Amino acid sequence: MAVAIVRWFCALLGGVLLGGGLVLHGQVAMWRHMRDEVDRTFFLWRAIGNATFVFQSGEHRLALSLAEVPEEAIKESDRSAWVLVIVGSLVAVTGPLLRQGSPTRAKKVKQAKQVARKS
Repeated sequence: MAVAIVRWFCALLGGVLLGGGLVLHGQVAMWRHMRDEVDRTFFLWRAIGNATFVFQSGEHRLALSLAEVPEEAIKESDRSAWVLVIVGSLVAVTGPLLRQGSPTRAKKVKQAKQVARKS
């Protein structure tokens, strides 16, 4: 029974870590895409966008804000995402590989029951 609970917990924890890593990868990819879009924008439009930041839509505000994030921060987020994916995958795969229990003990219990029935 305890092994079944540990297997279930490993699968759950692995899935959560794996999912968190994939979400973080998606956020990093979106950040890079938005930063590229801002960098490709004509410098005058960028200056007008920064000057009228309050009047911009949420999407434009986010893109302008993300352009200010340092590259080191996004590299750390990317590394963290890879670590989450790798650790989550290992934990999720480990769960099903756990043994059900000692097969010799199960055989002994079964033999004891058969002896008790014969008596």
